Order: sequence, then C-alpha cells, then structure tokens
Amino acid sequence: MAATTILNIETALGVLSGKGQAGTVQLGDVTFTGAEVPDVLRVGGQQMLIVRALPGGDRIIDSMGNDPNRLSLSGRFLGPGALGRAKSLEIRRKQGALLTFAATGSSWRVKIRSYAYDYTAKGAVIPYALELEVEAEVTTTAATSTAALSDLIGNDAASALSGVTTALSDVSALAASVGATAQNVIGQVTPIANMIGLGGPLATATNYLTEVQTAAQTGAGLSSAPAALSGAITSLQGAGENLQSLVEKTGANLDTISLTNQASLMALIQNAELHSAAVDAGALVNRATLNGIASTGGNQTGPIVHG
Repeated sequence: MAATTILNIETALGVLSGKGQAGTVQLGDVTFTGAEVPDVLRVGGQQMLIVRALPGGDRIIDSMGNDPNRLSLSGRFLGPGALGRAKSLEIRRKQGALLTFAATGSSWRVKIRSYAYDYTAKGAVIPYALELEVEAEVTTTAATSTAALSDLIGNDAASALSGVTTALSDVSALAASVGATAQNVIGQVTPIANMIGLGGPLATATNYLTEVQTAAQTGAGLSSAPAALSGAITSLQGAGENLQSLVEKTGANLDTISLTNQASLMALIQNAELHSAAVDAGALVNRATLNGIASTGGNQTGPIVHG
C-alpha cells in the first residue's frame, strides 16, 4: 500500500526504540526529529571572574559576565532523505549566519563552529556531529516586552499546531485506507478514531492551539492585555492536558500491538506518528505556557507533557 513507505516504517520503529526520548530540537529552520535528536546535550558555562588577592588572604572578586559553553550534539539522519538533510546543515555552516538553536525548553543564538557527517549504509544512515558557538543566550522566560511575549507564545503555538494538524491529516488518510481491519488489530486499546475524531485529544488540542495563535495575532501584545494572556495560558494548559493524554494512549497502544501482518503495521505507524507529534508539540506548549506564566509573576504550574 502506498502509505506504507520506508520512511513511515522507520518513524514507527524509531519511536518504539526511543519512546519517551522524543522532543523538539531546532537549529534555524531545520527541525530534528526521531534519531536526529541528540542523545545528550550538555548545557552550562562559566562566570568570567577577575580575582585580586590582597595582603592577609582577602580577595576581591569582580564578575565580568556570563561565558556560555559551546553546545555539542550528535545524532543520525535516516532514510531516503538522509543525505539531503545532512547537506542542508553543511550549507548553513558555510553561510556562517547567526541561528536560533532551541532545545530542552530553552533557546540560544548560535553560529555553527564545526559540522561533519559520515556517509554510511549507501546514504541510508548518516551520523552527524555539530558544535555550536553561543553568541548571546536568550532566556525565553524573561520576555518583558509585549511584542516579544506575543511572538514567543504565538510562534510556539503555530509550530505545535502545524505538527499536530500534519499528523491528523496523515493518520486520517491512513485510517481510511486501512478500514475496519485496524480496529481488530488494536483490540481493546483506544481506537485511532477516538483519538483523532471530534472531541478526541488530538482534535481538542488543535482547537486550543488555534485559540492561542489567534490571541497572539490580534495586534495587541499579550502582556499588555491581561485578559488575552490569561485566556492564552488557559488554552495552552488545555492543549497540554490533551497532548499528554494522547502520549499516554498511543504509548499504551505501541506496547500492545503485535507486528504480525500489514494491518498491524498500519496500526503501529498510526500510533507512532501520533505519539511523536504529541511529544514534539507538547514541548512547545510547555515552553509557551511557562513564558506566559513567568510574565505574570505568578507561581502557577504549566502543563508538563512527558514522552
């Protein structure tokens, strides 16, 4: 069946092998997913200090500011598009432009200091290694200007919405091609239709994210319109709850489905795509909610979507 592509199967198996480790990592306009997401990212730095020793053992310590570490990460590009993905980062290295790197709910302004990739398995598997020089660290929770807050929340909501609507479209098309067979495969676990249909967690999260994006694009900065900001935070929390529900339900399905025939493979791909989309969108929703709450000075807890 045309929908059962090599890339779809790799996505399904990648989620199964790394379930719970997915997240959103972005460098400029390149979004890393699946095996492309680095296993380890060390974050930190030093405080630049000048220490002057005085007679008697006293010392004067002057702080010269933050000196962030370089960010090093590695992963693997997989599938038919692996070489193209690898070359796209090589182009950005040569350009030497200042890029935004976002991961773990934080973001930095960086330049690519070094980048290398290995052509293996005839281009189907391409390991890569990146080293990023941090120019200016951006603390996303300190958005004090109204325009900046609206941009941060609106952009995160738009990216999350794009991810879940794409998954909704893909899985809906696949569900139509599989028909009732997949329901027999899934058995007692939550059917796909209940997750993507009207009132399901994915559809409900999509509605919430649309509300947030609309609020951020009204022209008035969210932080200067308390009612709009409060509504956006409430919608983000609703989206987070539904995405977490989707993560849990698809995770249970992935643990239950036995890969025995084409119908079970279809069911596996459906759940894997929904699971991956929910985890990635959840990371954006978490960050947007925390930004909104921080701007109010409140102690409210945002939705934490886990894989």
